Amino acid sequence: MSGSTNINVSHQHTNQLIKLLLALNQLIEKMGSEYDHYKIKLEEIATRYSQGKIHLAVLGQFKRGKSSLLNALLGARLLPTAVIPLTSIPTYIRYSDQPYIHVTFAHNKAGDTFASDKPEELVKFLSMYVSEEANPNNVLQVESVELYYNNDILQKGIVLIDTPGIGSTHKHNTEATLNFLPQCDAALFLISADPPITEVELDFLRQVTTRVNKIFFILNKIDYLTTDELNEVQQFISTVIRDKAGVSEDLVIYPVSAKQGLQAKLSNDPALLKKSRLDVLENHIIDFMSKKKEAVLQKSLPKKSLDILLDLELQLQLSLKAYTMPQEELQQKLLIFDHTIQQSAQQKTFSSDILTGERKRLLELLEEQAENLRKKARNYLESVAYRNLNEIGRINEDDITRAFADAIPEFFERELGKMSLFFDNHVVQVIEMHQKRANEIIDSVRKAASDLFDIPYIPHVSISGLEVTKEPYWVMQQWRYSFMAVPEELIDRLLPKKIRIKRIKKRIDRQIQALVLNNVENLRWATVQNLDSTFRTIMMSIDEQFEQVINITRKAIDIAVERKQSHSQEAADHIDHLKHLIVALSEHKKNIASFINDAATI
Repeated sequence: MSGSTNINVSHQHTNQLIKLLLALNQLIEKMGSEYDHYKIKLEEIATRYSQGKIHLAVLGQFKRGKSSLLNALLGARLLPTAVIPLTSIPTYIRYSDQPYIHVTFAHNKAGDTFASDKPEELVKFLSMYVSEEANPNNVLQVESVELYYNNDILQKGIVLIDTPGIGSTHKHNTEATLNFLPQCDAALFLISADPPITEVELDFLRQVTTRVNKIFFILNKIDYLTTDELNEVQQFISTVIRDKAGVSEDLVIYPVSAKQGLQAKLSNDPALLKKSRLDVLENHIIDFMSKKKEAVLQKSLPKKSLDILLDLELQLQLSLKAYTMPQEELQQKLLIFDHTIQQSAQQKTFSSDILTGERKRLLELLEEQAENLRKKARNYLESVAYRNLNEIGRINEDDITRAFADAIPEFFERELGKMSLFFDNHVVQVIEMHQKRANEIIDSVRKAASDLFDIPYIPHVSISGLEVTKEPYWVMQQWRYSFMAVPEELIDRLLPKKIRIKRIKKRIDRQIQALVLNNVENLRWATVQNLDSTFRTIMMSIDEQFEQVINITRKAIDIAVERKQSHSQEAADHIDHLKHLIVALSEHKKNIASFINDAATI
């Protein structure tokens, strides 16, 4: 009962917030065109919330019925169920009025798009890129697949992400999936009763729980179980997950029959849908999405709205001062203020130079990590090669190449995850330190405006995007595993065995060296690109915020001065208008601040 009460209170607060923002926008409309950008900012925040997506990664061991479950949720046979996906990339399933598929390829090759309102045509096209028969070992170098479809669960803001199955022949798919998971909001972890849960799944689950906050456990194929068997399997799985996977939160397992659920939707059979229990799972997913978006709204939107109001208040206060201050005094203060802005701009430039130095330091650290990885990779590949030699009792370069093909992707995907985590942590520390310094510089302009023009001091608050707008991305790597020179093998056949073995070992050593250099550089380059992108983003953000504070302060005064000089007869009326707006704005501030305090108690 208390949970229901909390939900109702939460919705009441949301409705109150929406009313507050509507009233605030009506007030801003009365202020004049120079204040329109504040109204646009508020509308952008609300729009970003409403358009926010919840990204659900669908996880499962190969042959557990992952594709069948997705088809059931979509209500159509869109994903191939009789083949093994081979591409080590996910399929993003998004909403669109008109169904279509878009395939992206590596190396900037032109993508392929296919539109049809017939599911059988869509699944046929999709199979061309994700099936073993049409695209063995991803020879087509598919980088991403996006399926757009008109479906209720997608329309509500959910993006389903079909990840490569664990336990397939491509072991590195597991590592790639683990690297991807932290970007997602939640995961659907699919198991079934045949057998209930394997050690491979448990090992994978232990790692999943450290990377994603919300996991829906789904027991598929319940149509093969009696009621007693279902209860027994659920109890067994719950115990195993708690004891062996370390899941300590309240554990809920959603039993479904994806097969029956899809049949029910295709035949419009409510009784069969209820029997499949798919409707229960869908309702819980939608409820989770609704609550998560509600939480983001109540946590982020009021604070960001208040930040905008503070900027607006500062501009109004400065405009009022510019209207009421004697012209000569105003010009003197503006000269001092311009000097402060120039000093702050110099400090910002100096701070940017420091950030550039931090980037250089991180790149040097990356080179150290890369060198350590080269040594580690060399030792690892040597062990693979010579272990293979010992096992087969003879030297066969084809066998060693196949061993490299199996070992390299898994090894480097794992190292990619470690390196990404390592540098993510370091970059966060650098950015936090630099952002603090940048805020101090930006705040110095506001402080100077407050002191010079004798208005209330309003500190700077950095504005960032809403959490729900993030868009997960999959890091696609093309690991190299072969540099064989076939002509040399032909020559070897004519040589004595001792010399032949010596030449082959030397070739293997050269191959290992080339593989290490190529794959480590592949990984290093991806990390460099991420670092550069991050640093560009933070520097652009600081520049934008600095420009914003100049617009709020110096340009606000310029507008007031111009109006004062060209419309002196209207100055008195405008002063009264500004005073009225400041009082009204103050009341809005109190209401939103009160909303923030009340929302914190829900």
